[in-house]
Amino acid sequence: MDQHLGGSGEPTMDSITAGPDGIFYRPRGASVGDVIPYFADGEFKLFYLHIWRVPPAQQGVRGWYLLGTNDFVHYREEGPCHIPGGTGSVVKVGDLYHLFYCIFPKGTQIICHATSPDLLHWDKHPEEDFAPDPTYYEQSDWRDPLVFWNEQESQWWMLVAARARSSYNRSGCVGLCVSTDLKTWQARPPLHTPNISLGALECPDLFRMGDWWYLIYSTYTDRFVTQYRMSRTLEGPWLAPAVDTFDGRAYYAAKTGTDGRRRYLFGWNPTRTENEYHWNPPGYAGFDHATWDWGGHLIVHELVQLPDGRLNVRLPDSVADAYQSPQPLPLSEAVGSWRIDATGAETVSEQGFACATAGPLPSRALISTRFCFRPGTRRLGLMVRASKALDQGYQIQFEPDRQRLVFKSYVFSDEHGGKIPTGEVDLERPLALQPDRDHHVTLLLDQTVCEVYVNDEIALSTRMYDLPAGDLACYVTDGAARFESLTLKVPTL
Repeated sequence: MDQHLGGSGEPTMDSITAGPDGIFYRPRGASVGDVIPYFADGEFKLFYLHIWRVPPAQQGVRGWYLLGTNDFVHYREEGPCHIPGGTGSVVKVGDLYHLFYCIFPKGTQIICHATSPDLLHWDKHPEEDFAPDPTYYEQSDWRDPLVFWNEQESQWWMLVAARARSSYNRSGCVGLCVSTDLKTWQARPPLHTPNISLGALECPDLFRMGDWWYLIYSTYTDRFVTQYRMSRTLEGPWLAPAVDTFDGRAYYAAKTGTDGRRRYLFGWNPTRTENEYHWNPPGYAGFDHATWDWGGHLIVHELVQLPDGRLNVRLPDSVADAYQSPQPLPLSEAVGSWRIDATGAETVSEQGFACATAGPLPSRALISTRFCFRPGTRRLGLMVRASKALDQGYQIQFEPDRQRLVFKSYVFSDEHGGKIPTGEVDLERPLALQPDRDHHVTLLLDQTVCEVYVNDEIALSTRMYDLPAGDLACYVTDGAARFESLTLKVPTL
């Protein structure tokens, strides 16, 4: 049983396409920040931090906003909740909802409480605000409260993104407070202190699935990811699985919610258009190599528990079902020798690159294929928005020798090698790749958003800005492979 406790100048590609009219939600003139999921009345009530991306004179109410959805494709906008603070959680006791959030007065961080009969109109209780207890916690980090009823101890627990008291800076932790009335809280020692992160372990989430407890949090210092730990008991030990992340750098602050049957992970895919941290390459006119912003589009993954307790992620069925209109894929040989038939294409290219193309891609699409490769194959994958000359394009690349999936943004077509970013790849995810076995990949494109799912196992979120159009292609480098059942569908919104 799954039991939850608990810019200026010319228009950018993102400013043109932003809005609630695509598969992945983003409010017009703004971005989705941290999401606080709550399930009630047969749908997910998704509170989120509304991040304005328009000049101050055009901005509306700040803080928490509310969405309703039952399929993660169509969203009903309920508007602002008039909670001008940071991330938190919602619980219901009797007919009253309790919302816990954080505020940041004069550089400090304070946890606050509000109540509501309808999830939209909230009464704040400032007399109950509280700061971190210096006995256990540093004063600099105290936010993102998660409140739930602990049946084992018959009291309320609150997890907090915090830093434990320490003479060292590696003190990011999941703090703990307890209460009997949801009004006054007593600090306890941290629930989890790995002594790794320089900052607080953000947006903590806790739930039980089967015989395992799962603790989820996001980090932004040593690693910029949402990760998880697992334990047989709330007392720990909190174990790190071999792959302890759900997605990569371009997916953050994810929290979970369940409808009683399935559990989903709600996070955001950041934009790259705002240069909030003033870290963009000088003289670079595009966005694919700009810094990641805070907030973007809402992305939902479904969590799947394996027999040994590890968690995988997959594309939610309701999102896949939104793509109902098949489009032709006229595969043709481009580089190397290919055998193309009614069900797929294969090539042997043991000493170089071979590529087959399939024509232009729409801006919104679901691409799906199975692939199988021979032992010794070094590289294979899909290229999207590829140029006719194949010198530009985004690569979804599988590397059996390194047991990983990588995303590579387009190749620069000039000879000035110093322009190429310092990293060999943009993003990567660990992935078990076995020869002579079928692997399934699903790729979702929604304007600048790109989501990759492999084997109902891992996800990789990214962005594609600088090349708004181009062809689909499949390729192999130094090896042999077959791509089977290659399909393309567009959404019917």
